[in-house]
Amino acid sequence: MNTDIKIKDLWYWTANFALLGSAFLSMYLNNAYPMLAVALPLIMLDRAYIVPVLLFIACIEGSFKTEDSSSQAESTAIMLAAPFFAYDYLQRNGKMVPFKFVMIFLGFGVFIIVGIMTFNMHHEIIEFLLPLMGKKGLSGMYLKMIMKAIKLCFFFLYLKVLINHRKDVLYRALTLIKDMAPYLTILVLMNMLLFGSVSSKYETLHFGESHHGDFSANMNALGVFLYISIFDVKTGWYKRIINLAALGCLLYIIMNLASRNGLLNFIVLGMLGGMLGLWNRNWGFKLTIVVTAMFAVGVAAYLFKDSPTVERFIDMTEAGGGDRLNYWAAGIAALHEDPIFGLGGDESASIFAVSKYAPGIDDHVMHNTFVEYAVEYGYVGFLFFMTVVCTILYHAYKNFMFAIKYNDILLAAPSISYFISIFAGLFISRVWESTLWYNMILVFGIYILYRMPVEQAMKNRKISYIHGLPDPMEDPSLAYIPTNM
Repeated sequence: MNTDIKIKDLWYWTANFALLGSAFLSMYLNNAYPMLAVALPLIMLDRAYIVPVLLFIACIEGSFKTEDSSSQAESTAIMLAAPFFAYDYLQRNGKMVPFKFVMIFLGFGVFIIVGIMTFNMHHEIIEFLLPLMGKKGLSGMYLKMIMKAIKLCFFFLYLKVLINHRKDVLYRALTLIKDMAPYLTILVLMNMLLFGSVSSKYETLHFGESHHGDFSANMNALGVFLYISIFDVKTGWYKRIINLAALGCLLYIIMNLASRNGLLNFIVLGMLGGMLGLWNRNWGFKLTIVVTAMFAVGVAAYLFKDSPTVERFIDMTEAGGGDRLNYWAAGIAALHEDPIFGLGGDESASIFAVSKYAPGIDDHVMHNTFVEYAVEYGYVGFLFFMTVVCTILYHAYKNFMFAIKYNDILLAAPSISYFISIFAGLFISRVWESTLWYNMILVFGIYILYRMPVEQAMKNRKISYIHGLPDPMEDPSLAYIPTNM
């Protein structure tokens, strides 16, 4: 029996480190092919691996040296996962996605179509873009809008397949992320130190054309798994030390990217991760951790006082916030002119708005997900988007409290990851950022597979008592983690 357990553990960690090693090779080679080559057989053997593979690629693609290779990595990952999802859908699709979630996907689909139509009606935007991009560039822009619809179908299929597996597959996927997250963070820092480049401004250590806002947000969203391993009572001391080291590596990455958004999200991560880990602990332990954390914050503040992130924060604050207020003002001005359906469903519409209403700054997107969506899809789209975000945050909060109640904080991880991802959207534009959607799907999956059956059983409890029926809460299918996992 012990031999079987050791062999199983050996296989588990061999597979995990093979995937991590291929991730490091992908970062070095500037493409996702090595990681996907290792991931393919692992996914065939265990579908749980598809969840960390998609999330990890979304994280490490920010370390690729060019934007094209970063985008290609995501597209390749989707192409790899789609056949597995299609096969699983044909094999098992009995469980339906709740109608309220179906409406979210349909709503986004409608706005993609409306966005294309609206964009075509704004000839001044096309005239503005034609000298910059040429006809070939405009064709690529329309293709990108169509790709949004393909990604939307992929995300829905992902959710559909996820909820039709046994719930232990989802739990095992979260466990895989938790076990590999610290090592991936350390590898990202190693790649950064060995192969990163130092910019002339702020002496930032980065990877080339990496978008430090999205990259730092994705790494912070993954960081909640570090806190879970640190505070989980089932975690051994070796894993705690590794995760503490990884947390230090994450801070080093953030402080050398010159990302104010990354630092702010790291602080939010610390508060939410600490709250999750300490919620069910005694007051003596809570006090000890808080005092230790305050000491650690003081040490970190001293060590990183001259870091690129701090220098950029001071510089941009003195310069008026790095022009973000001007971008937002330009977006609001454009929204007043086209309030109903906006300028059209592509980020180039936002760039046009900046060039028209804020000509003194660089043409760029809005640096705010909510303003970006409003500019592209108008007030109608903005109201829809806010409704969607509030719905997801509601279920994220309920999942968080569910995990606290049953004292398994791993199920709260996607809730915090989604919150960090959307909070980062206050300062960067990331409507179609894959990490945001992947975490949304995990939030919905935990609700459908774990929370919804329990809530339904609680509603039926009173009726069962009246009619002398068995307690629905004693149904074996409601077991928190299936006994055959």
